[in-house]
This record gives sequence, structure tokens and C-alpha cells, in this order.
Amino acid sequence: MVELKLDVKKQNLQVFLDVYDYAKSKKLADENKKKAFGMLSVFDKADNIKMTHSEKRYEPFWHIKGESYIEYLRGNTYGFAVDPQVRSVKIAGKKYEISGDKPYCTVEAEDHCVEVYTKELITDAVEGKQKDKALREYLDFKTKNIKETEDLMGKDKVVIPAKIKAAYLIRGFMKELIKPVQADKVLNETVEIKKRALYFRPVYAFEFTNKRNRKKGAIEVDALTGDVEKGKVYKTELGELVPEGALFDVGAELASFVIPGAALGAEISKVIKKKRDDAKAAKQMKKSRAAMESRSKGKKKKKK
Repeated sequence: MVELKLDVKKQNLQVFLDVYDYAKSKKLADENKKKAFGMLSVFDKADNIKMTHSEKRYEPFWHIKGESYIEYLRGNTYGFAVDPQVRSVKIAGKKYEISGDKPYCTVEAEDHCVEVYTKELITDAVEGKQKDKALREYLDFKTKNIKETEDLMGKDKVVIPAKIKAAYLIRGFMKELIKPVQADKVLNETVEIKKRALYFRPVYAFEFTNKRNRKKGAIEVDALTGDVEKGKVYKTELGELVPEGALFDVGAELASFVIPGAALGAEISKVIKKKRDDAKAAKQMKKSRAAMESRSKGKKKKKK
């Protein structure tokens, strides 16, 4: 049976602390406000472009860490060359005969093996499209714990609701944590989810209006890196799509992974069964060959 461990808090919500606060972000947005309107704005006077709205947005992403541990036994054969005159070798009180045409000693043994695998997943919690490389740099910035997303809400603040559950992501990489092994007997097999953290990174968004043609555009400033790009504003609170408790709950949805003969447990069982079947087949072949040889000898004696 695969044992699943969740040695982490039920909910681990983190929010990054601003490096670029409102004032610094507003200054960056003002300096780059023409970007909000594209190439055509090059010919517009800066005085015609005025800021008409600003808001702070929090965007969620997941950081999940997992580790698998498997301890098992397997039969193995070891050997080493000996001098031509050697007829037997005694190792730890057990005698091994040297047979065949080569001066070589073969020892049947049992390996006691331990393997550990780790996996880390970083992905946005809305669509799962923004992957590891784009988000990993944020993990170096300072954070603080929050109890619930409501702690981030307020006037001109928008929390982008997470859509992707932790269970969905964990199901996807648990199979990679468990590696098929050649085992005669599994002693211990554990999958441990060491971290399930939902991070919210801050972004300042500024809407600008061109007084000449009344067109609107927006600039976004990453409150951690200071990166500036064309973006959008929401101007309204967004409703929670999945309750926070459901986002973190993995127990019920991953139950099939830890019962014997199901899901990941079956991956290991298949390897063990194949090895046993191969050994059984080899034994049956040896028995069949011996019977055939015995029958052949009997026929030769009758002919004589």
C-alpha cells in the first residue's frame, strides 16, 4: 500500500510584500503611459494622457513540493573472477562451487534498496498556463501569511480567484514521484506532500485616458520586479469561484492513489508481479526441459 502523507498546514496562504509600492509604481506608470495606447500614441502629447483610475491586483499561483520514498528487497547475482585452480570459495561460512568452463564465482544475493525522488511544481492557479520559469523568481521575495483572501480585499483592490485545486495538480505529478522498480518485496512506500502554498503576487494597474480621442488604455506594474507592460483594469471585485477549503482539500480526491491495487500502488505491483511471473516461467521451463530429457533417456534405454 502507498502511504500518503500531508505534513503541511490545511491552508497555507501567502502574499508577497510590495517592493514597488503605490507611489513608485505610479511613477513608473506615468513614465510609460504612452505604452497603454500602442504605436499610434507616439504622436500624442503627454499632457493629453491623464490617469483616470488605479487599482491593486493580486494574482495567485501554486507552489507544491512532493517526495516519495520506497524501500524494497530484490534478488540479484554477483560474481568475480578467481584463479583457474580454484574449485570452491567460502564466503561468510557459505561454500560456492566453481563450475563451468570459466574461472568465475557466482553468488546469489538479496539487495536491500532505498530510493527517494522529489518533485516541485510552480504554476499559476487560474489557468495553469504560466509555468515554473516565469514564476520561480518571485519565490525569492518576502511574504507574509494571511488567513483568507478577504484579508487582501478593499477599495480599489482586486483578488483574482484561483480556479485550479491542489488535488488536481498533485494527481498530475504523483505518478512521476513513484518510479517503477524491480522489486521482489516492497517494505515501505510513502508519498509525502511537503508543501502546498497558494501565493498571491501584487500588481498595480493604472488606467489612462487620451483626452484627444477619449480612448482608454492601461499600464501594469509588477510590484515585485518593477516590470512595466500594457495591461488592463477590472474596476470591480471578482467573486470566489472555488471555496478556499476546497482548493486545498486533497484527501477525498486522492483516496484511490493509496489503496492496494489502485492507481500508483498498481504501478509498483505490476513490476513486482512481472518479475515473479518471469521467475515462475523460468522455473516451469527448467522443469519441462528436465522432463523432456528424462523421457528421451528412457526411450534410448528401451531401444537398447
